[in-house]
Amino acid sequence: MKNPIYAIWFDIGGTLKVTRRDPEVRRSAILELMEALNFQGSFDDFDQLISSRYRSYKEWCNSTLYMLSEEDLWVRFLLPDYPEDFVRRHALAFNKLRRSGREPVLLPGAVETIHTLYDRGYRLFVISNTTSSIETPNLLEKTGLVDVFEGVLLSITFGRRKPHPSLFIAAARQMNIDPANCVYVGNDLARDLVGARQAGLGGTILIDKDGGFDDDLDKGIDQQESIGMQPDARISSLSQLLELFPPLNGQTAPKWDEQPLYDAALSTMWGVGQPGSFNQTFIDGRKAGFARFELNHRVTTELIEQFDHDQFYIASVHEPCPTTMSYEDRKQMDITISNLEESKRVQAVDDIKRSIDTAIKLGSRLVVIHPGAITCDRWRDDRLRVLFRQGHRHTSEYQALLADVIAHRETLVHPHLEQALISMQEIVRFSTGSGINLGLENRYRYYDIPLLDEMEQLLAICDANWYGFQYDVGHAHTLDVLGLVPHFEWLERFSSRMVGVHFHDVIGITDHQVPGQGDVDFTAISRYIPDSAQITLEIGPKASLTDLAEGLQRLVDYGCIERI
Repeated sequence: MKNPIYAIWFDIGGTLKVTRRDPEVRRSAILELMEALNFQGSFDDFDQLISSRYRSYKEWCNSTLYMLSEEDLWVRFLLPDYPEDFVRRHALAFNKLRRSGREPVLLPGAVETIHTLYDRGYRLFVISNTTSSIETPNLLEKTGLVDVFEGVLLSITFGRRKPHPSLFIAAARQMNIDPANCVYVGNDLARDLVGARQAGLGGTILIDKDGGFDDDLDKGIDQQESIGMQPDARISSLSQLLELFPPLNGQTAPKWDEQPLYDAALSTMWGVGQPGSFNQTFIDGRKAGFARFELNHRVTTELIEQFDHDQFYIASVHEPCPTTMSYEDRKQMDITISNLEESKRVQAVDDIKRSIDTAIKLGSRLVVIHPGAITCDRWRDDRLRVLFRQGHRHTSEYQALLADVIAHRETLVHPHLEQALISMQEIVRFSTGSGINLGLENRYRYYDIPLLDEMEQLLAICDANWYGFQYDVGHAHTLDVLGLVPHFEWLERFSSRMVGVHFHDVIGITDHQVPGQGDVDFTAISRYIPDSAQITLEIGPKASLTDLAEGLQRLVDYGCIERI
C-alpha cells in the first residue's frame, strides 16, 4: 500500500462472520409466512414461487447494481399480487421470516482484532451487501462491536450494491477522509476489489476463507476466480491484520480534498496514439473523473500488458480486443461476422469469442459488438457525406443520391444479415453463462449492419437481460442528420433492451466529440437511458483533460450520468 492508512473498512459476510443454516427453522418460518398470507397451496408451491421471484430480483440487482428496501422488494418483486399497503406494513416481518434459519457467527478472532485495531487508532467502518436492514446492526450490538465502528453502510438502505463505487465514496464522505487513506477488507475479488479500486481506496485486503455470504444475492453471481485485479494483501485469518497495521501513535489522516468522480467509463479510444505510455491514459482518465474504463478495438495484447490491472477497472471491452491486426488491415480484408466468405466470417466470430474471454479475465461486465457490414463499393455513402459537408443537404442532387443509397443497400443486405444472424447465434451460445453482457451497436456507416429492423431481428435471437442494444449516440445522430435513419426511433424501439451507451457529440457529421461541443440534444436523450446501461464516453484523442472533465459535468447537467 503506497499511502498511509488511517481507516479500515470491512465487509461482513465471509469476512467478519459466517452463516449457519438450519433447514427446519427455515421451513417453520416459511409455513408461518404462508399462513400470514393465507396462501392456498403446498409448501413447495410457495417456496418455488418466492424463489423464482427472488431470482428475478437477483438478476435485476446484478445488472443494475441498484437495491430496493425491504418494502419495495416485497411490493415490486416478491408479492406483487397482494395489496400494496398490506405488503408495505408487514414487509420487515415477512423478510425476517424468509431469512430465518440463518444464524450469524463471527469468525474466530474477529472481536479481539477489531478492538485492537480500534485501540491502535484506526477508524473503522462497515460496508456490506445485504437484503436485511436489521441483521448486521443486531449482530454488532450483540457482539459489543457497535461502538467501535464509526458507521455502517448497508446496500439495502443505501440503494446501491457493491461493486458500485458509490458505497465507498459515501463512506469516505461520512468519515470525511480521503479514500486513498483507507483500506477495505473483503472476501470476494469481483465484488469487493472492483468497487474499492473504482473509488480510489488506498488498499484492498482479501481474506481467503470460504465464510459463506451475508446476502444470497451474491451467491453464485459476483464471485470470480480471476478478474485481472489482485489485492494488496491476502490473509487467512483476521488476526493477521494486526501484522499489517501497527499502532498509529496519534497520527491522523490529512484533510481530504475531494475531486469529482463520475459514474462512467472512458474508452481507450482517447488514449491510443497519444504520446506517453498506455498506462498514462488511465492515470489521466482518473484525473478527469472517470471511475472505470473500456478497452477499444485497437488495443493489442502488448497494450493490455502495459496498464496497471490492479488499479484500473476495465468495465467493458469493444471487440476485437485484443486485436491481432491493424484497424486498416482489418477494414481492407473485411473481417466481419456478416461476410459471405466463410473463412472471414469465422475469423470475425473467433475475434469476438476472444474478446469475451478477455472480458472474463478482466472481470468486465460488457462486450460491445459490431454486428457486421455489407461488402460492396460504398461510393454512394461517401459521396452523400461529401455533399452534406459542402452544405448541399437540401439540393435535388443530394435527395436523389439519398434515395439511391437507400435502394442500393436494400438490394444487398439480406445475405449479409443472414450471416450476421448465424454468427450471433453462435456467439450467444458461446457466451451463455459467462456473466458477460453483449451489446450490439448501431453503426456510423449506412452500409454497416444493423439498421432498425435488422437490430430487431438480431435482438430476437435471445431475450436474456445480458443480451441487448449498445446505443451509440453519435452514430444515431449522424445517420439522422444525413436523412437516413431517425435518431429517436432507436430509443423508442430499443431502450428497454439497452445494455450500454457510447456518449459522444457530433459536429456536422464528425463524431467522437466531447459532449456539449456539438449538435446532439443530450437532454432529450437522457430519459431513455435505463439505470442498468453501462455508460462510456467514446472521445477522440484531440480532447484535453479539461475537455473530458467538462464533458462529464455537462452530461450530469443534461441528466445523462451521475456524479458519484
